[in-house]
Amino acid sequence: MKKKDKPINFKIRYNIIIVLTYCIGIILLVQLFNLQIVHGNEYLETSNTRLTRESVLKAARGNIRDSSGTILAGTGTSNNLEIYKSKIDTDTLNETILRVANVLEKNNSRYIDNFPIKINPFTFTYNNEEREKSWKKANKLDENLTAEEAFYKFKEKYEIKNDNIEEARKIIAMRYQISRGRL
Repeated sequence: MKKKDKPINFKIRYNIIIVLTYCIGIILLVQLFNLQIVHGNEYLETSNTRLTRESVLKAARGNIRDSSGTILAGTGTSNNLEIYKSKIDTDTLNETILRVANVLEKNNSRYIDNFPIKINPFTFTYNNEEREKSWKKANKLDENLTAEEAFYKFKEKYEIKNDNIEEARKIIAMRYQISRGRL
């Protein structure tokens, strides 16, 4: 009778191990579904909002001079500012960009301004009518728009609510560079 008990005990143990393995597998699959599908967007948003701060410190090399003592390459300090748009509404982004532009101007620093419309009076900075038309076409604007009309199209596009056109132009200039991926 003992010989019959061993195969039955073995089968019971084997079945218990199989059931436990399946249960653990199902629990892992449910947890994976929970992490990826149910809470996936939440975790993605959290990871996008984490800020990183990167600092690079390089030792000064000294100046490189030619044989007459003229400096060919020198050392200097420069700073870069990067703005990441994540979980921020358009109004807050525009206000932040305006504050950054004002701080830079206050400290006699520069920012890239390649927006081809100047104000007071509204004019395009292009000397060539063909370049102006190709710029309008690239930005999906009617080629018959005046500089003022094009300016207000960009103001509407970037949802700028500021009525001061000088401040609006600062925001447009930076947003234009950001949209081109070159700021």
